[in-house]
Amino acid sequence: MARTAKSAKAGQRIAGARKAARRPAASVKPALKARTSKPARAAAAPKPGPAALPRAPKLSKDELRAQVEKLERANATLRAKSLETNRAAKSAGARIAELEGEVGRLEKKVVSQAAAATRGAKPRTPASGKRRSSNLDPGDAVPPGVAVEEPAPLNAEAEAARESLEERLGSE
Repeated sequence: MARTAKSAKAGQRIAGARKAARRPAASVKPALKARTSKPARAAAAPKPGPAALPRAPKLSKDELRAQVEKLERANATLRAKSLETNRAAKSAGARIAELEGEVGRLEKKVVSQAAAATRGAKPRTPASGKRRSSNLDPGDAVPPGVAVEEPAPLNAEAEAARESLEERLGSE
C-alpha cells in the first residue's frame, strides 16, 4: 500500500515542533512570534519535567546503607506475611472443599431419607441394631493351628520378676 500524502499544515506543525525541541533551553526567544502558529508555540513552550522537581538532599553512604537495610527488613517481613497469607488461603480453600463435600454428602443423605419416608420404609428390627451374638470370642477368627494355645513357660529371671511384682502389688 502506498502512503497517503500529508497536508501542508500538518507538515509545518511537525517541522516547527522539531525545531523547537532542538533548541537549547537557554536560547533566545523566537524573533517571529506573530508568524508561528498556536500549536508550534505550545510545542516550543518549556514543559515541566523531572528537572523542575526539587532535588533530594544528598545522603552519606552510611545513611543510604541504613535506608537499604531498613527497606530489606520491610521487604522480608512483607514476604513472610505473604507466605503466611498464601498458606492460610490454601488451608481455607481445602477446608472449604472439605465442607462442600460434607454438605453434598449430607444433602444426599437427606434426599435418601426423604425418599425412604415417602416409600414407607420398613421399621428396624431389633436384631439388625444389635450384635448377633454376645458369646463370640474375638479369638474365634484365628484358625486353631495358627494361634498359640498356651504361652511358653517362664525362665528363672522372668519368674523372679513376676514374683517381685506380685509382692509389690500385694503390699499396696
